[in-house]
Amino acid sequence: MSSRAVKKLLKESGYDDLAETAAMVEKKAGAAKNDENSEEEEKETESKQQQQQKKQNMFDLLMGDDGGHEESSSEEEESAASNETPRTPEAESKKETAGGRGRGAARGAGKRKGGKKAAAAAAAAAAPGGGKGKSGQQRGRNKGKRVAADVDELEMSELQKHLDELRATEEEEEDTEASGRGSKMSADDETASSAEQHKRTRELLAADVKNLDAEAEIRRMFGSAAAAAANDSNARIGRRRVPRHLMPKRLTLTRPKLTWPPLQHVPGVSVEAIDEAKTDAATRRMMQADEKGGRWFAVEHSERFRAVQVEFLEAVVRNDADAIAAIVYHHPYHVDALLQLSEIIKQTGGEFGEAAALVERALYAFEQGFAPQFNIAAGTARLDFRRIESRGLFLAVFRHMQFLARRGCWRTAFEVNKLLLSLAPKRDPYGALLTLDFHAMKAAQYEYVVRFADQWEWAPVSMMPGWGFSRALAAFMLEKQQKQQQQPRQVPQRQSTDLLVDAILTFPTAVPVLWAKANIDLDTRIVGHPYFEEPTAALAGAGDSAMTHMQLLVQLFVERGAALYRVPEVIRWLQEGLRLALARIDAIDTAGGDTAFVERKQRVQSAMCSYVVPESVSRHVLVADMEALKAGLPDRIRSATESYAFDPLPPPDNIDPYSGFVGGMMMQQNVAMPGAFFANADAGAEGEVDADLLQRLLGFVRRHLGDAELGDPGTSDDDDGGEEEGYEEEDHEDH
Repeated sequence: MSSRAVKKLLKESGYDDLAETAAMVEKKAGAAKNDENSEEEEKETESKQQQQQKKQNMFDLLMGDDGGHEESSSEEEESAASNETPRTPEAESKKETAGGRGRGAARGAGKRKGGKKAAAAAAAAAAPGGGKGKSGQQRGRNKGKRVAADVDELEMSELQKHLDELRATEEEEEDTEASGRGSKMSADDETASSAEQHKRTRELLAADVKNLDAEAEIRRMFGSAAAAAANDSNARIGRRRVPRHLMPKRLTLTRPKLTWPPLQHVPGVSVEAIDEAKTDAATRRMMQADEKGGRWFAVEHSERFRAVQVEFLEAVVRNDADAIAAIVYHHPYHVDALLQLSEIIKQTGGEFGEAAALVERALYAFEQGFAPQFNIAAGTARLDFRRIESRGLFLAVFRHMQFLARRGCWRTAFEVNKLLLSLAPKRDPYGALLTLDFHAMKAAQYEYVVRFADQWEWAPVSMMPGWGFSRALAAFMLEKQQKQQQQPRQVPQRQSTDLLVDAILTFPTAVPVLWAKANIDLDTRIVGHPYFEEPTAALAGAGDSAMTHMQLLVQLFVERGAALYRVPEVIRWLQEGLRLALARIDAIDTAGGDTAFVERKQRVQSAMCSYVVPESVSRHVLVADMEALKAGLPDRIRSATESYAFDPLPPPDNIDPYSGFVGGMMMQQNVAMPGAFFANADAGAEGEVDADLLQRLLGFVRRHLGDAELGDPGTSDDDDGGEEEGYEEEDHEDH
């Protein structure tokens, strides 16, 4: 069998490296023959040089020419160095190279002047390395000749047999390695998948700190003139002027105002990390259920704050709004009193700016007690909602978000909305999901809406009508932007019209309500169509005016977002989507008609068309400032007597250390104070808001809360604090 046939067979069998080795052996075998001829010529040359050295000129010896001695000494040094060097493969290769170079030098030196002596010296210098190199090379040539001979003598059957055995051995090794890699990759993939989920959750919940400043957003919307006017009103208040460099610095959520009383003492609320090893079993289960990498915290009250809290709860039980205002005056950073008084002012016809300032002050008090590791904007900070101390921070963030939306600061409201959801994403006690899509659309965060609807894993947003329509509208707005910018389509999801048709087919009861609220002409085929009728559900003691879970979600979505669908181009898009949806409905009875959307609609309605309304949705309706929807809540929610403005609808697993101080006094009151969510029907005229009380409260707030003339109200301590740094009083002005 020829060597060419062997190489061809090796390449066809997939052993290209063996084919290359065979070619190399063949090349060396051919080169060996040429080397033999060259060696014979070198031997003849060396014998001639030796004969010429014997015939040296005696005149040179008499003149003392010691060049030969120098050459021999250098030869001895090189020989000694070569003997001391370890014989490694690298050294052998270097010696072989040196030998080749030495022989080349000997040939070149023979042609120069004095060539006889130089050639002899060069040959002698190259002899040690060259001799060893030639012997190693000769052994390689002999081995190559034997290998080439063995390969030539192989028969086709024997070679094929060896190849089959080699292939079988390699396959076994590959299977073993693959099984080991598979088990390792499965564990690595699981870890990588978990890390990817944590990353997606953080990206969806993390708030952009630079967009949490409402004043900066106002400056972007209305220019620097509006911001300058606001700064001037802050820098010059009543009878004092404050340099701008001494104005209080902005924190993460709030920017302290000069109208606020100086903070002489810590407010008494602190946010501390929960030690899983020292907490109770229920809290450990709650912490372990968070698989998205959250870190859990709880708000704690100081001893001084608890003493004031008992006074505040007694004022709430007595329905004494004046007493609550007095507590805020003497303790200007008592968070629960600030939240209660803010709601009283808002519900009794006061200015929303004054109510919003009280909420911001409560947030400022909370931020003073944040632990260093509590990064509220990172998306990983969690709060235990069961504890009454922590629930105040949830309510303060929600109220702050509401007031931001009223001011038109939609981007700031959107970031605060994400922050609120991140505090308890699984429980979502205030229904942050019910407003997140709306705030994102108003802030033009269309990509976020599409991404959130696809990636959110804590709750099934696919069963919420607001998210179904918002996702379709966000895709429509992205398509519009790309057309205006003449960019290729980059939205990875389906076309917006397909998403709209899916939303209509999944939530058909939302169509008549949305079309009516957005002033869109409704197709006459919708009226009385069985597919768009409300399903019947058992009342089960919910009340005659109660709404189902789906009805409440539809009403919340339409009341907030109807204005987004009144744009002419959006109206045309809605009408086109409804036409396509009706075509698919009419095709149900035809052969090959799609019925998957019918099953999806039935699955959603069976889960949502019930009078059992989740606690988070009920609490959201209570604080959403939509009075018409409160009547749609179940009777058990509307008749709750322990639900107050500072703590709306406490959870069933409530942890309240103050219940022993107050006892059942809240259950015995018949008069609903301003700030309660439902006026008691049996209270009669006593339950109505007193006009004198309203004027008294507003006058008190405007005159005393933070007025520089009264100085620092301080805290419960009686000591008089000096002026806080950053608040300087200068020349008085006459009014």
